[in-house]
Amino acid sequence: MIRSKVLIAGAALGVIAAFSAVSQPVYAGSCAIVSVKARGLTEATASNRAQRRLTWRINRWAHKNKLNVVRVGHGPAGCGKGALAVCAATAKVCS
Repeated sequence: MIRSKVLIAGAALGVIAAFSAVSQPVYAGSCAIVSVKARGLTEATASNRAQRRLTWRINRWAHKNKLNVVRVGHGPAGCGKGALAVCAATAKVCS
């Protein structure tokens, strides 16, 4: 009986600790992975659209976190073929 109460209390404290750690504001030196997908009739248009959206997302991330300068490490844009080309672009963004 006591053991189950201790386990429940420990789980509750773990959830509270995890929530407070996740809800902390972004501090200097933090990083995030930003990824986007875009569609186009050709791979070239889909890739260009994915890169534009990625740039927009990075700028939005920096603005939301009140950052003027960020470091960006781009990943390759992977495209899939089909009726419409779908490209995914990913970048690691650090403050």
